[in-house]
Amino acid sequence: MTRKCLEFHQASQISRNRGRGGFSAVEMLVVMAVLAILATVSLPIFAATIKNARLSGAVRQLAGDIRSARSLAVSKGGLYGVYTLGNTYRIEKSATDTTWSSPTNITNWQNLSTQFVGVTIQNVGNGAPIGGPIFNAMGASVDSANIVRSVNITLADASVTKIIQVSPAGNVKLP
Repeated sequence: MTRKCLEFHQASQISRNRGRGGFSAVEMLVVMAVLAILATVSLPIFAATIKNARLSGAVRQLAGDIRSARSLAVSKGGLYGVYTLGNTYRIEKSATDTTWSSPTNITNWQNLSTQFVGVTIQNVGNGAPIGGPIFNAMGASVDSANIVRSVNITLADASVTKIIQVSPAGNVKLP
């Protein structure tokens, strides 16, 4: 083909395709159906991820405050503890250094259920006398009589639970 013939051929192709831009209604419906199916399949996965993230955030916050109580006990001396009541907790200090008595508040109440919707403190185990761990000046986890012990705190969100473990040595282990 000569050059003029080729130019004429290209020009006729362009003019033939003019007015055919865009998508047909059927193509748009197919795309919308595929997007609807993808959204339906991914929504439960996304919801579970959000629940897990909320629970993990609550666990990290409470564990951080437990570590803060231990740090205060070591740096300032005396008995410091985390008092849990329902879904709230605060750090307290004992009036004496040998037994847990007449505690004073170090922090304000923190409410996990308002900060992390759906998360609850389900259980504080191992006979915690004040509803949470107490630390002595050596950083060990003790009971109200200053006897070394461990504490488990269970947090839950729907069907998912996570346990914060406080060892007798005072180490805080996250799930």
